[in-house]
Amino acid sequence: MSNFDLSAASHNLISAVNMLPSLRQLNLIGCRINNIPLSLNRHLNLTTLKTLGLGWNNFNSFPNWLWNLTGLSSLHLDNSEIQGALPNEIGNLINLVDLDLSWNLLSGPLPDAIWRLKQLANLNMSFNFFGNSLPVKIMNLSSLSELMLVNCSLTGLIPSEIGNLTTLNAVSLRSNSLSGPIPGEIWKLVNLNFLDLSVNSIEGEISELHLSNLTKLKALFFWHNPFITIAIKHTWTPLFQLQRLWLGSFKLGPKFPAWLRTQQSITDFTLYNTSIEGNLPEWFWNSFPIIAFLDLSYNKINGTLPTSLENLTELSMLNLRSNLLEGPIPHFPPNLNGIDLSVNAFSGPLPSTLFMPYLEFLSLSYNHVNGSIPSHVCNSSMLEYLSLSNNQISGEISRCWQDGGYLSYIDMGNNMLVGEIPSSFGNLMELEFLHLNNNNLKGHLPSALQNCKRLVTVDLGDNKLYGNIPSWIGQSWKQLHVLRLRSNMFNGSIDPQLGYLSDVHIIDLANNNLSGAIPHSFGNFIAMMSTSAKQLPRFFSMDMETDNITLVTKGEQFTFSSILYLMKSIDLSNNGLTDEIPEELGHLVGLNTLNLSRNYFRGKIPESIGRMSSLETLDLSFNDLSGTIPQGLSKLNALDHLNLSYNNLSGNILFGNQLQTLDDATIYIGNPNMCGDIINKSCFHGDNTNMTSEEHAILSPMLSLYLISALGYLVGLWSVFVLLLFKKKWRFSYFNKVDEVKFIIKFMFNKVDEVYNKVYVAKRRLNRIAND
Repeated sequence: MSNFDLSAASHNLISAVNMLPSLRQLNLIGCRINNIPLSLNRHLNLTTLKTLGLGWNNFNSFPNWLWNLTGLSSLHLDNSEIQGALPNEIGNLINLVDLDLSWNLLSGPLPDAIWRLKQLANLNMSFNFFGNSLPVKIMNLSSLSELMLVNCSLTGLIPSEIGNLTTLNAVSLRSNSLSGPIPGEIWKLVNLNFLDLSVNSIEGEISELHLSNLTKLKALFFWHNPFITIAIKHTWTPLFQLQRLWLGSFKLGPKFPAWLRTQQSITDFTLYNTSIEGNLPEWFWNSFPIIAFLDLSYNKINGTLPTSLENLTELSMLNLRSNLLEGPIPHFPPNLNGIDLSVNAFSGPLPSTLFMPYLEFLSLSYNHVNGSIPSHVCNSSMLEYLSLSNNQISGEISRCWQDGGYLSYIDMGNNMLVGEIPSSFGNLMELEFLHLNNNNLKGHLPSALQNCKRLVTVDLGDNKLYGNIPSWIGQSWKQLHVLRLRSNMFNGSIDPQLGYLSDVHIIDLANNNLSGAIPHSFGNFIAMMSTSAKQLPRFFSMDMETDNITLVTKGEQFTFSSILYLMKSIDLSNNGLTDEIPEELGHLVGLNTLNLSRNYFRGKIPESIGRMSSLETLDLSFNDLSGTIPQGLSKLNALDHLNLSYNNLSGNILFGNQLQTLDDATIYIGNPNMCGDIINKSCFHGDNTNMTSEEHAILSPMLSLYLISALGYLVGLWSVFVLLLFKKKWRFSYFNKVDEVKFIIKFMFNKVDEVYNKVYVAKRRLNRIAND
C-alpha cells in the first residue's frame, strides 16, 4: 500500500492492522502517515510480522509497541523525521537482519544495545546527528555485510576492529569528521566491493600494496580528504576492475595515473582537483568505452578535445570545468545530459549540434566563444540550466522559446548581445534565475516577463534598457530575492508596489534616471526586517554551485556567490530622487548596505537610521541633506563604511562607540557648517548655535565667570570715579595704577581662555579613552 495517501486514517491505522495476526509483511512507505499512536489499547497481535516498512512518513518519535515486534527481520523507518536518542529497546529486536533509520533527526551516542543485534547484515543510519566515535563494539556485528553511516557527525578514529567484520562487502563513512590513518585491517576485508571514506580528515598514504587484496572492489570513493596521498606506481596492474572511481581534492598528479588504463569497466569516473597537468594521454579517450560520467574539473589539463569524443555513446555527463583546454567546441555524443566546459579557453562559434534533444545542463561561461546564439538552442527541450556568460557572443537573443520548457537558469551576462529582451522568455514558466547583465540590450522590459512568476534572481544591470520600471514586478514576481537593474536608462518614479516583495534581499536601481521620492513602502521589505538569513534556492548543477551577483558595498565592487544569501542591500545611488529619506527605512534592521548617494534628497537624516543595527555601509553623500547628524548613528556597531560628504549638514561631528573607528575626514568633506576635531575645525568660534548640550554644559560656567567679573569691575569703577572728581592728587595716582591693572586684567582673561580650552580638549580625550 506504499505511496497511497493515508493521512486521514493515520490515527486508527495501526489498530486496524493489529487485527491481522497472520500478517508477515507490511509496507506503508510514503503514505503521509503523521499521527501514529505511541501505544496500543489492546494486545499486540502482530507476532508473525517479519517486514515493516514505514519510511517516508512523519512520526517524530518511535512508537512504544514497536519494540515488542521481536520477530522482525526487516525494519525501515527512513526519512520519517524521528527525533531524539535511539532507545536501548532497539536491542529487543534480536532477529533484525535489515535496519534502515537513515534521514531522520536522531541524536546522541549510539546505544550499546545496537551492537547486540548479531543477526544484522544491513545497517543504514546515515544522515543523523550521533556525534560520537565509532565504537570498537562494532566488531560484535559479525554478520554485517553492509555498513552505511554517511553524514552522522562521527568523530575520532576508524577503529581497527572493523577488520573483524570479514563478511563486509560495502562500507560508507562519507561526510563525517573522522581523522587519523586508515587502519591497515580495512585492507584485509577481501569481500569489499564498495568503499567510501570521502569528505573526512583521514590522513596517510595509499599504495598498491593496500589495494592489492581487494580483488572484488567495484567502487572506490576517496574524494575530499586533503591529507590523503595516492602513491601508486604507473606500471601497476590491479587485480580488480572498478566500475566507479571518485578521487578528488588531494594531490594525485602532475601525471595522469597510467594504471587506470586497465580499468575498462569504469562507468563513473571523477578525478577533480587532483593537480593533474598537461595533455591527457593519447589512450585516454579510447580506454573507457562504456563511461557515463566523467569529471576532470579543477585541474591544469591543456590541449584540445578530440573528434573521437562523439564515439563515447554512453556518456551522459561531462565536466571539464576550470582547466586550460582550448580550441573549438567539438561534436558531442548524442545522449549527453550535462556539459560543463566553463573556465577554459575554448574559442569559435557555438556549433548548432551542441543543442541536443536530451541536453539538461550546459555551461560554457568564461571562455572565448564568439558568434551568435543559434536558434537550435530551442531544440534542447529538456534544458534546465544554460550559462553562456563571460564570452564574446554577439547578435540578438533567440526568440524561439516555447511553452512547456524546463529552463530554470539562464545566464548570458558579460557578452556583446544587442537588441531587445525577447518577449518569448515569458513562455518559460519554470524560470527562476535570469542574468542578462553587461550587454548592449535596449528597449523596455517586455510585459510577458510577468508570466515568469517563479523568478528568484533578475540581473539586467549594465545595459541600455529604458522606460519606467514596471509596476507588475511587485505584483507578479512574489518570490523575488534579487532585483538588479543598475546602470541602465530607466526613468520615472519608483512604483510603491516594489515595496511589497516580501522575500527581496537585494534591490539595486543605481545609475539610472529615476525621479521622485523613495516610496514609504520600502520599509516593508520583510526579509530585510530580520537579521536571520534564508538560504537562496539552489539550481541543478554538476558542482551544486550557487548563484552569483556583483554588488557595490563598502565603496568597492564585489561578486558574491556562496554567501549571497547573507547579503541584504539597497542601492538607489546616482539617480534624480528627491524629497526626504523615509523614516520607514529604519524598520530594515537586517539591512547591510544602504546607498542613497548622488541624488537630491533634502531634509534631515532620519533618526530611525539609528535602529538599523546590521548596517555596515551607509552612503548619503552628494545630496542636499541638512541639520545635524542624528545621535543614533553612533549606536550602529556594525558600521564600517560611512560617507556623508557634500551635503548641507551642520553642527558637531559625533564621536563615540563605532564612529570613533571611522576617523577619515573625507567622510564629512563638503559640509561647510560642520565642526569637530576630525576636520580640525573648532565648534567655539563665531556662532555657537550649533553646540551640543554637552558643550553648553562646559561653556556655561565660563560665561558666568566673565559676567561676574565684568559687573564687579563696573561697580568698582563708578565708585572710584565719584571720589576722583573731587581729589586731583588721587586722580593722577589712580590713572597710573589703571594702566598697570589694565595689563593685569588682560593677562588674566587670556589665562582664563587658555584654561577653558585645555579643559575642553582634556574632556574630549577622556571621552575617547572611556569609549575605547
